Amino acid sequence: MGSPTRFGNISAQLKQFLDVTGPLWFAGELANKVATGFTSASNRHGGNESTLLALYNFHHWGAIVVAPGYTDQAIAQAGGNPYGTSHASADGPPGSAVLAAARYQGRRLAAIAGLIAGGERGQRLAA
Repeated sequence: MGSPTRFGNISAQLKQFLDVTGPLWFAGELANKVATGFTSASNRHGGNESTLLALYNFHHWGAIVVAPGYTDQAIAQAGGNPYGTSHASADGPPGSAVLAAARYQGRRLAAIAGLIAGGERGQRLAA
């Protein structure tokens, strides 16, 4: 999920969307899902990291947060945010380094989702 940074937090519109996921959470529909986040503020120190940490309240759902960490050079080359891809919009459109970090983050999310899905299939087969 992505959100613009608003005063170091997620946007009100995204917060409202997340607030209505209560019935899905209560039914267990969001447990064991993988999630990651990205954001943009007008400058590099505009609250990107705190926005991502606020977004990662996916823990309440029982979701598995997949942050990029420092697991690939693309993260450092894009500014080094281990919580998720972020971009300073005052710099103009995202450049190749930010896009590479975002693509890496997406591949990492897909890989972890695949591992979890494979493990769940294995448990169902063994049961």
